[in-house]
Amino acid sequence: MATDHYHSFTLLKKEIQQHAAYKLGITKALADWSLQDIRDFQTDLEAVCKSAVSEKWVYTHFKNQSEKLPRIDVLNLLTAWIGYKNWDEFLRKHTTEKPKQNKTRAGVVGFTGILLLVGFAWMVFPRKAHMVIVFKDAYTRKSIEIHELTLKINNQSMATASISSDLLGDTLVADGPYYKQKKVRIPTDLGDTLMVELLPDDYALMLNFFSRSAADDLEKRRVQLMEAIHPEAKIFQSHPQFDGIELLNREEFMERLILPINSLKNLEIQHIIYKDEKIYRLQFLQKPDDSEIN
Repeated sequence: MATDHYHSFTLLKKEIQQHAAYKLGITKALADWSLQDIRDFQTDLEAVCKSAVSEKWVYTHFKNQSEKLPRIDVLNLLTAWIGYKNWDEFLRKHTTEKPKQNKTRAGVVGFTGILLLVGFAWMVFPRKAHMVIVFKDAYTRKSIEIHELTLKINNQSMATASISSDLLGDTLVADGPYYKQKKVRIPTDLGDTLMVELLPDDYALMLNFFSRSAADDLEKRRVQLMEAIHPEAKIFQSHPQFDGIELLNREEFMERLILPINSLKNLEIQHIIYKDEKIYRLQFLQKPDDSEIN
């Protein structure tokens, strides 16, 4: 990779990080993005640009230092997401000479006037107040991180747990792989904080536990899984390292989960749907261990 293009790609990643913080509420460095952060980024990229990058690509170029410059179509995609026409425009913007410092007196006066006008509007016109939503586990009473949940108001996804005053009286829908969906009407007399308690999803937690512990009674676990999973369930295992997905039926999933060698370990549930109070659709990936995702 040419040195100048490597530097430009580094600048692009910095702008992507800033844009993700502003638009998606992801304030972490790219290298520290969680799986949920990656999914939120992919979803918005798809919505804005009608295309996206894979999890494997994100791990290669965002979470690690790759010496290989991404393809030009991907660079065009990423620069379009942050507001540029394409990669060429991004390069031109970052190689253009800075304006000269000797501004004319008229230019200085005009700029000062704009600042005064903006300051006057800031003081005179009303600004929307913002409230914060705090989520807690109904059992443990511990706070739930925003990246563990999917939030919507009026069918519009929320990237942060902050809401403006014009949403008072609307309905908030909170959901997550390990929590049951809850609908909450935002009070019209809300102060500065709304506390929402969410009930854990017991079946999801059971799968999480089974994948991380040895079984003393395999038949007991089989019976419990039969009770939890719908007979016609479709179960999808994500393989980000291969940029693919695998389809399992109930029996295949159960066998892998309860085998003595425990071939499915450290599951991380991505999405879950119920039918007749049983797991009907499940998507998960297998983490290398409990502390990191490679």
